[in-house]
Amino acid sequence: MSPTSPSFAQRRLRRRRLPTPTRPLLVWVWAILAVMIVLPSIHLHSCHAFAFSTQLIKTRSDNVLRDHSTKRDHHHLHTRQHLEFGNTILRGHDLDSFNERDDNDDNNVISVTIRRTLPDATPYEARNAWIEYHWNKGGGLPIFILSKKPDDPEIDHGDDGQIMQDLERTILPIFMKEKVEHDKSSIDAKSIDLHYTVTEAGPFFSDLIPGSHSAVVTFDGTNTESSGCVMTWNVTFSTTRWSSFYEAVTKRTVGIAATTVQEASSTPRLFSMTTTIDSSHAIDPVFARKECLEFLFAEGGGLPLLPPIPFGDVLSEGGGSARQNLLRIPPLITESIIDTKTPDGMADFTYLLNDPGWGTFPFLLHTHIGRVRFTTDTAASDLIIDWDVEIRPYKFASPIMEKLAETTVSTVLRNLRVRLTEPDAVVVVKPPRGNDNLLTTGQTSLGTVAKQTWLGGVLDAHLSDTRSTMEQTTSLFQPWTWGRSGTGDEDDCLQFQWTDGHKITS
Repeated sequence: MSPTSPSFAQRRLRRRRLPTPTRPLLVWVWAILAVMIVLPSIHLHSCHAFAFSTQLIKTRSDNVLRDHSTKRDHHHLHTRQHLEFGNTILRGHDLDSFNERDDNDDNNVISVTIRRTLPDATPYEARNAWIEYHWNKGGGLPIFILSKKPDDPEIDHGDDGQIMQDLERTILPIFMKEKVEHDKSSIDAKSIDLHYTVTEAGPFFSDLIPGSHSAVVTFDGTNTESSGCVMTWNVTFSTTRWSSFYEAVTKRTVGIAATTVQEASSTPRLFSMTTTIDSSHAIDPVFARKECLEFLFAEGGGLPLLPPIPFGDVLSEGGGSARQNLLRIPPLITESIIDTKTPDGMADFTYLLNDPGWGTFPFLLHTHIGRVRFTTDTAASDLIIDWDVEIRPYKFASPIMEKLAETTVSTVLRNLRVRLTEPDAVVVVKPPRGNDNLLTTGQTSLGTVAKQTWLGGVLDAHLSDTRSTMEQTTSLFQPWTWGRSGTGDEDDCLQFQWTDGHKITS
């Protein structure tokens, strides 16, 4: 049969034809690949064409000006009409569309002013919050800061603790360097100014004219009725091009940083949880604190996470084998014990989450400090455990952060109750009803789980769950209610509430 005969061609076509459902999929794949390749190519072509045309304009203008500068009788050739740049610009590219302007054009000077009211901070407190949460921690932006901390021994402090020298920092990953000038403001000052500048723009912002950047942050408490202040943040600099772009970026970044300072200096959200262990167990507060520190800082508190990594010195007061710091993975966050106290009939410890933020997602917080206190009721000899937490979350993440704190603290505290009252309790894991064939000969269970863990609490709650099938099914889609999360009402062994205020810090 001839290869050109219809039957031969039809057989080849049938062999090469893909199944019908596959052809649309390949069409979409090729379309997506085309978009991914064509659009960046067009973008790169536009950028290179613009750069090439700009360079030709500059070269052409330099040559024309050089040629005519030697001809004193032809000054009219120096006008823009006679330079005939239009023949050099590539078709379809206009300098104005890229906001390109001459270096001496006043429109290239960018000035951005942002104001925020800080009702809960004096000018001195607001200034310290700006240094702590913006200068040292990045102002809520997804950046990393390389700088000396205020408590660094190499930093000169005055008699009142103020920093007496300029501070420098490097912003990663853009490698921009900044310097803030020290101020001589007093604690009672009604108005404080902070001045800082960009000393090196870095490789990504070469359009910034060197030496043109200046910024001043003013904390003014003279016009406020309360003890708060108004923060006015002004940034001024010049660029060689793309001024609209740099102005928009500056407004966005300075606005976020100003909001961060505002939130970080506001009154914190206060979470208070309490539980009581009756006198039948006769637990001493100092012993309870030791067990809590070992359980939380050495073993992880029974949370469904990888075991923590303790580091630092062993606590010198009432901590057992617990060390001063730990690292939790995930979310790569460190916690530190910053204080322990043991007055009569009471023992407590205060801990701190170090530098929470975008790097410790999902803990989107500016500050987090907690205190656990153990006291004895003198009348009934009961052990009372009070757990207080002060947090300042990112405003947009506040509901999530509050629920996360509530669930975490309640889970650890319920696990701690089991550790103190039933130290060796376990939950026996058995196969589902009618599946005894999963057990080997002589085996009565699949194993055991410590009751003082989150998983043990879930299994124990499941075995003792008397709710209807509908309620149990609904709770499957509410993981924050699993185990011992509780409701915090009067029928629960834990009671908790949210308020605004200070209880740990002044």
